[in-house]
Amino acid sequence: MFKAVSDSAAAADGGSLALFVERLDGTVETFGITRSIASRGTADYNKVSSSQRMLSPADYPAIADALELLLPDTASVHPVAEFIKTLRGHGQPAPRG
Repeated sequence: MFKAVSDSAAAADGGSLALFVERLDGTVETFGITRSIASRGTADYNKVSSSQRMLSPADYPAIADALELLLPDTASVHPVAEFIKTLRGHGQPAPRG
């Protein structure tokens, strides 16, 4: 599914994250985790999205598994582990506050 993690970013909105992943076909798919201050306590908090497709919770385990295969080759500056944790724990209640 994926070749490598090419980059990552954190937004100035209170904690949202982006992960740029090179797919096997050479395109880059950007995953995002919504963690803005405005989203806390809502259904959007901790939601994972993709730049290339609509995601449902049923998609999350396969994406987490594919990202996990990249962990040995990923520099610690990339939040790959945080994305895996979020994908695996999706469906947990959103924090209030």
